[in-house]
Amino acid sequence: MISSIKYTHIFLFFFLFLASANGNGVESIPEKVRTCVACHGESFQGIRILNAPSLADLSELYLIRQLENFQKGIRGSHPKDIYGQQMTMSVINLSSEDLNEITSYIVNHSKSNLEKTVYGDLEKGEFVFQHCMSCHGEFAEGDMDIGAPKLSGLNDWYLLNQLLNFKNEIRGIHPDDLFGKQMMETAQMFNEEMLKDVVAYISEEDFSSQDDKEADSRLRSPL
Repeated sequence: MISSIKYTHIFLFFFLFLASANGNGVESIPEKVRTCVACHGESFQGIRILNAPSLADLSELYLIRQLENFQKGIRGSHPKDIYGQQMTMSVINLSSEDLNEITSYIVNHSKSNLEKTVYGDLEKGEFVFQHCMSCHGEFAEGDMDIGAPKLSGLNDWYLLNQLLNFKNEIRGIHPDDLFGKQMMETAQMFNEEMLKDVVAYISEEDFSSQDDKEADSRLRSPL
């Protein structure tokens, strides 16, 4: 019953989006991108009721990798990953050229608009974050040279959901998901409260230093 309600929300938003397209200038958005906009928003800021996270501030390389993971069943194949299954359905028939067009558009047209929803013990969160810095950077800016995405600028609810998916072996269990396996092993080091703490810390901390801006510029540059 719950799954049916979730799918109803998605189809409702999608049809409302299509119905209003001509009135809002959405006709200028490339056709392949419009499905993404229907769930993630016109500025890719995310729509929580659809569990569609903000795509702003994610690198083109990371976006490509995740879309390919959905296509290959590396991500979104677990029976408990309902939203991952929805993403798989959305991208399964897209070509490599389509993925390049979509990710390039997202990187160049996204705008972050985050709302804080996860709260926790910031001191404990800072302690947990020490275990994240070696891969994701001092400012949570990410390092795509080793496959570690930017963590700052993500919806806190989405980041927590993904950490719990890693911890509960819903994500990262596929044998070809090498980066996911590393995250799964790391997430399993901490209990749920500590994962909430680190998400609260990442979303609360001001990571807008010059180092972060330079790293972000490098990560967002076209491939």
